[in-house]
Amino acid sequence: MVQEYKNSDLDLFQKINIQDPKDNFVNKKKRIKSSNADKKLGFNYALQDVNNFKNIENTLTNDKSKKNESVFFNQIDVDDYSGFKDMYPHNISLEQTTKKKLSVKKHLNEDGTYPSFDQDIITANKTKVFNGIYDEPKFLPGGDKYLLIEFGNIMNLELNFKAQGLSKLIEQAKINGVYETLPCFASMIVHYNPDEIGYTDLIKELKSLVKEFKDNDDTIVNSRLFHFPTVYLDKWTKEAIEDYISKIALKKSDPEFIVELNNLDNVDHFVRVHSGTEYWVASLGFWPGLPFTMPLDPRCKLTAPKYNPPRTWTPKGTVGMGGSSTAIYPDRLPGGYQIFGRTPVPIWDPEKNFDVFKDSICLFRPGDRIKFIPCDYDEFEMIEKKVKEKTYKYDLIDEHKFSIKKYKQWLTQLNHNKKF
Repeated sequence: MVQEYKNSDLDLFQKINIQDPKDNFVNKKKRIKSSNADKKLGFNYALQDVNNFKNIENTLTNDKSKKNESVFFNQIDVDDYSGFKDMYPHNISLEQTTKKKLSVKKHLNEDGTYPSFDQDIITANKTKVFNGIYDEPKFLPGGDKYLLIEFGNIMNLELNFKAQGLSKLIEQAKINGVYETLPCFASMIVHYNPDEIGYTDLIKELKSLVKEFKDNDDTIVNSRLFHFPTVYLDKWTKEAIEDYISKIALKKSDPEFIVELNNLDNVDHFVRVHSGTEYWVASLGFWPGLPFTMPLDPRCKLTAPKYNPPRTWTPKGTVGMGGSSTAIYPDRLPGGYQIFGRTPVPIWDPEKNFDVFKDSICLFRPGDRIKFIPCDYDEFEMIEKKVKEKTYKYDLIDEHKFSIKKYKQWLTQLNHNKKF
């Protein structure tokens, strides 16, 4: 979608001469005398605008603790911006009798129509078990030798099945010039050699493979289930957070921040919700063995933004969350996820000290599931000691059968409005 300009707008831009302070268009702003010795004329916002900007600046800078409590927006605020639109002077009318105009750009669809916000359509879509799935995948350039395929605009299991399924079909097809695929939650990257296959030809090949997709409802996959003892609200991640606050940027403690954004009661409620479901391993990335996972129970879905800027270090085994994805840090690494727990169980092992790593130095593979089990420091230290002695036995239920059909049936039986 693109911003719509009128011919009158373009004519106005051409008439404005920013080099001439006497230009009639620029001169509509109030002129004030400068304090400089040469007494040159300057221009400024109206006094009311200046005061409004100062109020915003005071809110953001003077009271750091208040900043954490009142400036952050949760998902409800983003969906309904009426609660914070009046913070900004350009959204406030100078005349009380004039209707307020929001600073929202007008957009057009590619076919020239305006976006539809039909409430009946939105309500109807909510009755589906899985929303946000495109009728046809989107094929987009990802650079000179990468192609991005998007299957939808939301994170759910069916989209991940599509990405993983197409990845296997591409591998079996052995398309000339294709090196590898990187499937993720709702999309995948195809790495190819443009000297061996062109962008347009690659899309044609991939579209023919998409047609081979079968109904996901009949799909049954082998899915291993790992139980991971985890100390929530632990001292190690707390140290990393406090170090970040003291050296890089002021922020609210990560668990409390997640509680605030997701309208939970307290940090104990957060632990109950986060540990109340299994997590589906959708893909691996960022570092060898690091799993990107999503909750299988939608009532346990939580959301939080990543750090900005990121941390310089994160304890090995840290459990954190970015967006709606939960991950485990395989080693002491920089990172940007909100962190709140730590597990002593290794998830990658270059030396293959444990049997579960016999086929790969990375523990997980897409389609695995993880259940975080809250534990105390004594259990953590006991497991950590066994890991060092190479005697630890992974709590693993091997080769479960996972049916997407039964999973979708289970979802329809849930009361999504009930507090977990």
